[in-house]
Amino acid sequence: MLLKKQIALSLFSLVILCGCGGGSGSTAKDETDTTIEDTDMDGIADAQDACPNEAGISANNGCPDKDTDQDTVIDRLDNCPNEAGNADNQGCPVIAQKDTDSDGIMDEDDACVEQKGPESLAGCPYPKDDDYDGVANTDDNCPQVKGVAEHQGCPAPEPDTAYYVSLQGDDANDGSKENPFKTFAKAQSVMQPGDTCIVRGGVYHEVLKIDANGTEQAPILFQAANGEDVYLKGTQTVNNWQLHEGRIYKTQVKMSLGDTHNQVYHQGKIMDLARWPNNTDDDRFTIDAHPIDGGDGSVIEASGLPDNLTDGYVWYLGAHSGTSWTRKITDQQPGKLYYQAIDINKWPFSPHNPSIYRNENYGRLYVFGKLNLLDHANEWFYDAQTETLYLQTANGEKPADDTVEIATQKDAIIINGEHVEVRAFKVFGAGIVVNGNYAKVTDNIITHGRERLDELDNTDAQVGDGSILVSAHHATIAGNILEHGSLVAINILGWGGKGVGSIVKNNVIRYFNSVGIHASAIRTGADNVKILKNTISHFGRDGIFYPGQNGEIAYNDVSHGMLINNDGGVFYTVGNNDLKNTSIHHNWFHDSYGPDYADGRAAGIYLDNNSKGYLVHHNVVWNVTWSGLQLNWAIWQNDMYHNTLWNPGNAMDAWVNGYEQKDNRVWNNYSSKADWLKTAAYDLQNNIIDSESPFMDAEGGNFMPKPDSVLIDAAMDISGFAKNVVGEAPDVGAYERGSVQWTAGVHAIIDQE
Repeated sequence: MLLKKQIALSLFSLVILCGCGGGSGSTAKDETDTTIEDTDMDGIADAQDACPNEAGISANNGCPDKDTDQDTVIDRLDNCPNEAGNADNQGCPVIAQKDTDSDGIMDEDDACVEQKGPESLAGCPYPKDDDYDGVANTDDNCPQVKGVAEHQGCPAPEPDTAYYVSLQGDDANDGSKENPFKTFAKAQSVMQPGDTCIVRGGVYHEVLKIDANGTEQAPILFQAANGEDVYLKGTQTVNNWQLHEGRIYKTQVKMSLGDTHNQVYHQGKIMDLARWPNNTDDDRFTIDAHPIDGGDGSVIEASGLPDNLTDGYVWYLGAHSGTSWTRKITDQQPGKLYYQAIDINKWPFSPHNPSIYRNENYGRLYVFGKLNLLDHANEWFYDAQTETLYLQTANGEKPADDTVEIATQKDAIIINGEHVEVRAFKVFGAGIVVNGNYAKVTDNIITHGRERLDELDNTDAQVGDGSILVSAHHATIAGNILEHGSLVAINILGWGGKGVGSIVKNNVIRYFNSVGIHASAIRTGADNVKILKNTISHFGRDGIFYPGQNGEIAYNDVSHGMLINNDGGVFYTVGNNDLKNTSIHHNWFHDSYGPDYADGRAAGIYLDNNSKGYLVHHNVVWNVTWSGLQLNWAIWQNDMYHNTLWNPGNAMDAWVNGYEQKDNRVWNNYSSKADWLKTAAYDLQNNIIDSESPFMDAEGGNFMPKPDSVLIDAAMDISGFAKNVVGEAPDVGAYERGSVQWTAGVHAIIDQE
């Protein structure tokens, strides 16, 4: 087409030359043919045309007038060409109605127009706080060291009268800063109520065991020196590696913790006990297990099994997938594994055994603990008879010196005294045990604490262990970071008065319960416990488990659970005949889907088996595959007020199982999915189900109602229930438009009530 236009223009020029350039052939001039390109033939040459392929006008540089936002103001005169406005405002929306960042705060009142943030921060995002001390980096004089607000984010000064411990010290010294002790044992033996011990930087293998007692007014404190890294390790390095065969290396060493607690780390990463199938994706929470063909209480039938498995172990997860169990393999026949027998008529084996067929399968297994299974990167095996450790590294090369560590002790810190605090230590490969009442564990980093298998013969689907294990009352576990563990992160025992009055707050917890039993990031059955403002993510089953009385679960951000197990909840509890009088409020429970081999029963808030007397209010549950609120068996006298359920499998569900459910109130809740439980057991009032988002930005996690939301003023007043109200009536759901945009987790913003 362009060539034709050029030819036409040339011919047109020739005609003009012939008709107007006159004269005889003998007098004609030698003219040069000049081609002017105008592709869209709008009279504007391509060289000057901003839109050479669209006919336009000279006033718009050769482009046509457009109105992209269809607000009747053409784009060239529109200061907001992609946003409908009006001519009086140069094509932009009226500023009072504009909310550029969709955070619920109009631009005229928003200090950060382009960034989402809560009203309490003038529309600006939460400030970055890398050290989790509650002081924003911009205001923190020590942004990489956890401190306190009164010292501008830096740690409190070390007292002049403190005792000191140093790897270069001597127990014959006086313990002063200039002449420190060498051991923790010496320091704690001389400490009195009110004393502080400062531990200087370095790697310590001595257990910090504290038997001394403080008092309420004068506690005893052990803390890492300000600005120094103090590592308390439950491991020792092993060297002298020799080639065994292929890519497997070996060394002689005595591992003394037994099959349950022996562990190996390479370059700080936990290794897999030699297994089949292999952990091909290097993820502890995608279990890489093999489907079985059936069995009973003493045998598993499966095809394709490796040979020579007797005296190894089988880990089994039933088709129900609620919990796993592990047993020693006693014999092997073609297609069959025999193991130490279980009673399939009793819990937990009744629904979790190889004879149960559900979800089109009988369950799955992996086998481990035999040298012939060591054939993959990051696997190890220990032969206790010959005291030989075998290892294949990630790249199959010989381990470099001092890069392999083995577990040598279960605990790094043991607190036996009362009114004792330990602060700011970095614990690796061991746990913290609290036996003394009124103890505090604060601002520590615990990595791979008390890693272990299950009990290998357990009959109750749980193990009384944890990275922090509390068997005393009125403990405070605050400000810690806990990462990577096979079972529970913070386990507060609840029998015999243990755990009563404890507080768990402002902790960051992630990657726990890789064994896949009834373990949780935070787990306790003690009474009068407060679990507040924790950020929890990535766990095999439940995030928080709390069946105690008179407790409070509030402002926690819990997500990415049920990675291994099925039939659990982001929050989970079980009941009995007691009214619990426990409040679950202002939490974010979200993004939990269940594994792909199960049927997606990952609930948001799960009141299981006879739960009674819970007040569940102002929680946001989103992106869970089962119910937002799950209620099983004899569910009585539970109040569920002002909860928001976004994208659950369904709003509510129940397994009654022949029990009686009664006297439950479900008021002022919102769900994007049906339905509420419409039986006489549930009083339903002022609840809304609407699949269209009534929120500012649900996908971005902003569940504040829109200005024109159906939730606004649609709730009822609840007698005796305190709630801040803006407008003519309360709003349905977890947020009140015009009130505090509360948040959850370690930097939670507290609601106004």
